[in-house]
Amino acid sequence: MIYLLIFTLLISLYIVHQLFPAPILSYLVGLLAAASLTISFKKASGLYLKTGAMFLLIGLVLFFWSEQPLHTLFLHFHSMLGLLSLFFMLPFIHSLIHVGHFDTQLNKLLTLHTTSTNQLYRKSSFVTHVLGMFLNIATIPLLYTSLKPSLNALQEQVKQHLYTRNLLRSYALCLSWSPVEVLVSVTIDATKLKYYQIAPVTFCLMVLVLLADWLLFSRQSKRLPHIIQPAEAHSNPHRIKRKTLQLAFMLLSFMTVVSLVDAWIGKGYLFAVVLTIIPFALLFSSIIKKRKQYVAVSIPHWKERTRQLSNYMCLFLSAGFFVDMLLVTNSLQPIQAFIVSISDHAIWVYGVIGLYFLITALCGFHPLVSLALLVSLMAPVIHELPALPIAIMLIIAGTSTVMFSPYNVSVSLLADLMKVNPYRITRWNIWFAGFYISMGIACATIITVIFYS
Repeated sequence: MIYLLIFTLLISLYIVHQLFPAPILSYLVGLLAAASLTISFKKASGLYLKTGAMFLLIGLVLFFWSEQPLHTLFLHFHSMLGLLSLFFMLPFIHSLIHVGHFDTQLNKLLTLHTTSTNQLYRKSSFVTHVLGMFLNIATIPLLYTSLKPSLNALQEQVKQHLYTRNLLRSYALCLSWSPVEVLVSVTIDATKLKYYQIAPVTFCLMVLVLLADWLLFSRQSKRLPHIIQPAEAHSNPHRIKRKTLQLAFMLLSFMTVVSLVDAWIGKGYLFAVVLTIIPFALLFSSIIKKRKQYVAVSIPHWKERTRQLSNYMCLFLSAGFFVDMLLVTNSLQPIQAFIVSISDHAIWVYGVIGLYFLITALCGFHPLVSLALLVSLMAPVIHELPALPIAIMLIIAGTSTVMFSPYNVSVSLLADLMKVNPYRITRWNIWFAGFYISMGIACATIITVIFYS
């Protein structure tokens, strides 16, 4: 009960503080975050515990090195609370998907006229890409639930590997040209380019990489059994169509509402999602005439999931503190000097950007934090470098972390659904992320040679 109470107070007060900023609320949120971190260490396990302890220890060393007043310690736990708030709210979307039977009907749609694993892979890859444009991170649990019945015949490790490839790679690729992706927006602001100048290039690159992934899986899937059965004769095509249209309407409505909320409050897309989930879920459950059933299902599910947040509280609060202290102490100053020294060789800069995102993602940096740090480090020379190739590299390298970083919300969420350690997902996907970044470097180099030489 104490975990449910403390975690709920933390997220609730964080939301209030975001809406009504006040110094006293900032300290209260920090105190609750410290309390949540303390109790989480008692329940966290495995690499969550070890990595969280490492981040916290290094962060404390940096804090005392910075010689800040002791009372300011509690002000450095805020940076990851947005991600933790999303984890806190996601059960309400999961419950809506379950109550509305969207998962079962989507599974029937995916398996309709599908007779092989390869066909299912391509269909679900396409669906993940489309839904990722609208539903953002909630795409992962929706497709995971929908694919699960079709893969029961496979061995557990094979299933986990397939989920990892199919969902995360397609999701990362769709973000590279999404007009509502924050990484894209930040890059546009940093390079002073327009969306229409960047999107055609990242879209074409996405298509090439997606086709390469399909080709690789097509060769490997020959060793897998034909596990997908044709749709059952008693399946109701009209019900499938109706549920598909309802889901499409829900996705479009959710995206519209989130965008309106984001424009209204101006606190970022992620916070707008967090703020919108509960009222939207209640409203939509009423529209489909299942509000009572939704409330009955969602509250117990939310309580159960919230009690299990200790691993994520331990990891993300510690990582957020560590990253915040790096910013405060200017510990990355040598990197800026290095970037300035190689700025005359643009191709080297592209390679450094790719390597930077790979390393920072493995060290626990959120890609938005990494991007913000890198843009500030490149400030002296960013407008002297070729704008379009730099934008491509920032977007490709930044979004690539979605498919392999153990601290990214997408990887953490899928790891939680599969009940595996996120580092296993990293091992399965990091080589493909490296391939994706290499394609970005090649593309940026070609554009530089043709248009900027």
